[in-house]
Amino acid sequence: MNLKNVYIALVTTVLLTGAATVVPAQATEEVPVQIPATTAAIWQAIDQHTAELTKLIQAGKLEEVHHHAFAIRDLSTALSVRVAAMAPDKRKQLDAEVKFVATLAQRLDASGDANDRAGVESNLTKLKGVLDTMRVLTAGR
Repeated sequence: MNLKNVYIALVTTVLLTGAATVVPAQATEEVPVQIPATTAAIWQAIDQHTAELTKLIQAGKLEEVHHHAFAIRDLSTALSVRVAAMAPDKRKQLDAEVKFVATLAQRLDASGDANDRAGVESNLTKLKGVLDTMRVLTAGR
């Protein structure tokens, strides 16, 4: 299934239910992420997962970072769908940032599995920067 079809399915679900559960894309990811009904609540969930990632890294529990990284990925995708009314140039930038969040989630997973603390920290720093950009884009619709 291509990304466009995923967006269409997610938009349909969100519009019909007001909230959605995003099932992880890979079979190795265990738990679906509950998607909040509002943009503000999605950001709150993203912030919570980001804080948990930081705590895990500080505790040296790198093998657990994928749970939060993939949750942030799924929440970011839902956020992109939730803020449908945007200028086309901002939509294009937001979609690119969401794709990069997915890439960073994979990198965090790989770095965590390899017990590469420097890699995990570097990817988390990049993720925080991307999320900051997304926050500006979604706030100034």
